[in-house]
Amino acid sequence: MKYLKTLSVKQLLANVKAGDGDAFGEIYRLYRKKVYTFAYRFVRCAEDAHELTQDVFVRLWESRGKIDPEKNFDAYLFSMVRSYFLDALKKKTRMSVYRAANQGEPTHNSTDQYIELRECGKIAMQAIESLSPQARAAYLLSREGGCSHAAISQQMGISPNTVNNHIKKSLGHIRARFRYLSPDTILPALLIIISLTPELS
Repeated sequence: MKYLKTLSVKQLLANVKAGDGDAFGEIYRLYRKKVYTFAYRFVRCAEDAHELTQDVFVRLWESRGKIDPEKNFDAYLFSMVRSYFLDALKKKTRMSVYRAANQGEPTHNSTDQYIELRECGKIAMQAIESLSPQARAAYLLSREGGCSHAAISQQMGISPNTVNNHIKKSLGHIRARFRYLSPDTILPALLIIISLTPELS
């Protein structure tokens, strides 16, 4: 509808919040490319960026009641993209831990070791989840996102040295978690930590 083009973003968002589908379509038209650009910065893949863009707008409509037209909408969209991306990385990490903990079936004399390895996988995942938000984001971007420290620095808006410190502290936290919760499973713990350890630069 032509009249929508005369409305400000704040007015459009207020209408979207009230359930106006036409206003939502106009917001989509105005912000689709920007959200795609945000998404591509994280995933570095056109197909994944397109899928992430669609997910963000679906979530935006589903949670339209939470929209605050007075706040910075660009920042709100960027936080949604980042949140979706980090959620995806956490799921991928869980799968990595699961695979590391379930490589092969236990043989007649390895049942105890098999159980230990699975338990270590759970401890590793708990350790990652208990990191501070910034440390967890840096760690996941490095390990599962395959991002360099420079790329993580740019995406998170922090210095490469801070990224390096976050990742080193994350590894120390994971090791400390193993020592505290499972001091007798050193070998399986090392296998899990190695499978989760990114290259440090």
